Amino acid sequence: MPGVKCGGCGRFTSTLESAKCGKCHAQYHRVCVGVAPKAVVTASWRCPECKKHLARDNRAETPVRGVAGSPLTVSPVGQTSEETSTPNTTSSRSDLASIFNEQQSPSPTPSMPLDKVSVDDITAREMSLIAGSNMSLLFEELRAMRAEIQEFRKDMEVEMMEIKTSMRNCNARIDGLEARISALEQKASSGGSSSDGIVDELRRELNDRDQELLANDLEISNIPEAAADNPTHIAAIIGLKLGVSLDERDIVSAERVGGKQLNATNSAGPTEARPRPIVVRLARRDLRDQLLASARVRRGATTADLDLPGPPQRFFLNERLTKTNRRLFRKARDAASLFSWRFVWTKRGRILARKSPGDTTQRIRTDEDISRIFGPINETM
Repeated sequence: MPGVKCGGCGRFTSTLESAKCGKCHAQYHRVCVGVAPKAVVTASWRCPECKKHLARDNRAETPVRGVAGSPLTVSPVGQTSEETSTPNTTSSRSDLASIFNEQQSPSPTPSMPLDKVSVDDITAREMSLIAGSNMSLLFEELRAMRAEIQEFRKDMEVEMMEIKTSMRNCNARIDGLEARISALEQKASSGGSSSDGIVDELRRELNDRDQELLANDLEISNIPEAAADNPTHIAAIIGLKLGVSLDERDIVSAERVGGKQLNATNSAGPTEARPRPIVVRLARRDLRDQLLASARVRRGATTADLDLPGPPQRFFLNERLTKTNRRLFRKARDAASLFSWRFVWTKRGRILARKSPGDTTQRIRTDEDISRIFGPINETM
């Protein structure tokens, strides 16, 4: 593992080339603690530092550091440390001496015994072997660190590119916001836009949306009202009279709307209350358009033969308008009558006006449109 030092020699070590203590979890080079390179290190293995604190029980063995931690030295009386060391250390020294005698240095003659080899030669060769092993480990660690640094550099470059892209997007959005704020400030300073104008525009949009919700509705007015009448049945028989067959599934709802008027009396006698209109919502818009077209063709149709109470009287079919559009339509008709405009009508919830055949059709959405199209009128009208 890069960055972990050996507890014996203090140099860096890796997981594959180290032995880990099962108690203190410190790591050592295998050569530093005398563990074979391919030996399996169990969890019960203890490092020299942990063994040092164990009770002796009158045993002669004493835990020692590895070869790199305690190299061979010559005692003052001419004895080497291998004479006072454990048998394992003596055998490892003999093995190292035989390796160096055979491979690296000029070996003594075959007849020369092993104990004739100089202790200084053995120590120097051991240190050279350990130094070479440590250098190879160090090179491996450096290569591993270099690979990690390169990988980290690549990740950082990718992240930096993402940060630059995000910064460019943020700058573009900020520039757009600044441009919009500048435009709004210019409009506010020049008086080109006011809160009243914005409110009026919002009201017009809401009115248009409300009118769109009434696209399948129509209004039948001037139908005699009785206590037990059925608006759905009345709508069906009026459709038959106009030549459009309506099934019960075609009529979503039918009801009279508005406040119920009471009969009032005066000196001339009782006055008749005007019947409330019937609002019919159809399942399809094409049925509503067919009924309106048939009503225009059969203009002047009455309630005769409809089995309704009272004398026959003329009834009317129109589009259902919102409250705002009903007020504008009534005001537009009064203005058209005042200024001799011949045509004022509604189509798909829009109020339209035309002075004479062949003229341009004008759409009316506000009171200002009425003044602009027809001319100034009396406010009390």
